[in-house]
This record gives sequence, structure tokens and C-alpha cells, in this order.
Amino acid sequence: MAASKINGVGPKAAAKLASLGIATIGEIAARDERWLIEHFGRSYGAWLRKVSHGLDDRPVVTHSEPVSMSRETTFERDLHAVRHRQELGAAFTRLCEQVALDLQRKGYLARKIGIKLHFNDFKTVTRDVTLPEPISDAKALRRAATECLKRVELVKSIRLLGVKAGNLHPAGEASGNESPQFTLDF
Repeated sequence: MAASKINGVGPKAAAKLASLGIATIGEIAARDERWLIEHFGRSYGAWLRKVSHGLDDRPVVTHSEPVSMSRETTFERDLHAVRHRQELGAAFTRLCEQVALDLQRKGYLARKIGIKLHFNDFKTVTRDVTLPEPISDAKALRRAATECLKRVELVKSIRLLGVKAGNLHPAGEASGNESPQFTLDF
């Protein structure tokens, strides 16, 4: 495996390794620690030796907080915003409900709601809105996502539709206010 695949070996270190005839992690591991320290300094040389042997003293992190939650669907056929309004509306509502359930099940509220549209000409458009207060219920999420839809010219057929909730906060940290009311577009 290439030496540059080691997290912490950037372009400069990879270039220096290459200039010394080292291209792979195995070739780093085959070098004596003193040689690595001589060429890369005490700290970085010793670190290169350890990581090339798969040694890492950092604790293993098994949990991380999500930064966003999203759902999307690719339609079997392209759907036009006017001619297939009912089908798109049902899919849009379903996506909002799924994201809301994900948020509630995992105990999060979202302040940033966004949409993703992939059109039949392969162009992708995203829009988002940041709310004054975080939300997690499907109706508020749909209202916010609809606000995003209003900022997209819906003249081409849609191939993919997605809804995203970001800027997440644990549910216990929110004030409980809902987002402002928006009219529905689909």
C-alpha cells in the first residue's frame, strides 16, 4: 500500500519518502528507526516507524456524533414537477417523515434543512434553510424543505429527490419552539 495512504503522511512527506526510494508502507516498516529519525526528525521518524507497523496509542473511538441525517430516493422514471405533482408530493412527504423518524429515534433536533434534486439532464441542485429554532417533527421539516423547493426552478424532470437535516443538536438542548409556518409547494 502506498506510503501516502497513512493518515499523517502528506504530500511533502510522501515526496521526501519517494526521494529516498520509499514508496510503500512496507518499505517504511523495513527501515531502521534510527534511519527514519535521521531523515525525518526524532518525533516524526519515531512516529513513522510505529504507524508503518500498525501501532497507534490513541484510544479507539467507536462513537461519533452525526453532523446530518438524510434520505433520498431515485425514481424509476423521470417525474415532472407539474405532471407528476401528486407522486412527487407523496415521495417528498415520505422522505420528510423518514428523516423526522431518524432524528427522533436518535434523539436529535435539526436547525438546517435542505433538499437535493437530480434532474434528467444530470444536473444536481441543492438548497437549504437555517431555522431560528431546531426541529424534529415531520410537518415542520416538510415546511422548511418546501421553502427550499420554492428557490428552485422546477421546469425539468426530476430523477432523484432528497431531504437532509443538518446542524444537529441533542434533543435535550433545544428550546422547543417550532420553525415558522411555510406554505407547501408539492
